[in-house]
Amino acid sequence: MKKIFVTIIAIAALALASCSNKVDLYDNSGDSTVVYAILDVNADTTFFKITKSFVGNVQEMGLNYEANNYTADEIDVSFKGVFEGSGSTQILTLDTVSRWIPYNPESTFYSGCMQTYYYTTKKLVEGKEYTLNVFRKADSTLVTSKATTINKYNYQLPMTGITPNAILNKEKVTLKWSFAGECLASYLDVTCYFHYKELMPGAQDSVSRTITWSIKSGKTDAFYNSANDNYVCSFSPKTFFNVLEQDQYLNEHSPYGVGRRFEKFEYKVSAIGEELYEYYIVNNSSSAIQDTPNYTNVDNGVGLFGARVSKSIFSKIIVTDQRKIANDYPKFGFVPDAQ
Repeated sequence: MKKIFVTIIAIAALALASCSNKVDLYDNSGDSTVVYAILDVNADTTFFKITKSFVGNVQEMGLNYEANNYTADEIDVSFKGVFEGSGSTQILTLDTVSRWIPYNPESTFYSGCMQTYYYTTKKLVEGKEYTLNVFRKADSTLVTSKATTINKYNYQLPMTGITPNAILNKEKVTLKWSFAGECLASYLDVTCYFHYKELMPGAQDSVSRTITWSIKSGKTDAFYNSANDNYVCSFSPKTFFNVLEQDQYLNEHSPYGVGRRFEKFEYKVSAIGEELYEYYIVNNSSSAIQDTPNYTNVDNGVGLFGARVSKSIFSKIIVTDQRKIANDYPKFGFVPDAQ
């Protein structure tokens, strides 16, 4: 089948169990510019994936570098906004790296094929609007999109600067946080991560592994505490034992003699802007009469240009709970720390 194929790109925005982690963008209007970028004020480098559509079979053409990448003289790319260390708006000419595949398959830009990426190491500033412009020389078309970065936030519980103990056998844990300035996030996600080191029988080196435990996701209003002007999420950590017991990897890969050591427990709050929230809503809509529609906030092109930010707090699992896990689930091979 012949079709105009734009691209398939990974979106590591939030750990949402119900949300697809792929952006599938198709366009039937002809030659299209595809833009993908996520602005994160915590990032050292901001990457921009700018490609083009092509006509042909996906399996045959998807790995053809020339078919879906612009040459240096076909487009001009600029990035406009306020950057750390400058008090006024600047327009940057972005650096490029060509024929590159990101090393991490879970990274935001991974597609499994060589592509050109634009980037800047200029640090972004919280709560500022940024504009990406792509001028296509062949037809004098300006492809453009805007997004506003999200303000960072500080934890009030657990207290910042204090490494708390994670007590998994506790009835209730409360996370509280507040944004530095206006909350510009549309959607929040609270996730816990159980980290451990694994040494298989006969192996020389241990491997780091993680169990992801989704706590709560929703619009920012669902977390807002108007009395104290902060955001709150309370949950029962005891339910983690059910998550552990049902973990597919542990149940299928726990041979006799495996040894697993406890690493720090992680609480993580992630926030996304309006653009990523709209993408999430569109790609999780259900309709009996039509396919899920594409979402794009790129003028004269297709793609996604949005913002996110996240922050984690790490804690040590108390030895009592380590022993409970080791004793209640002996086949998993967890070894508690020595006191």
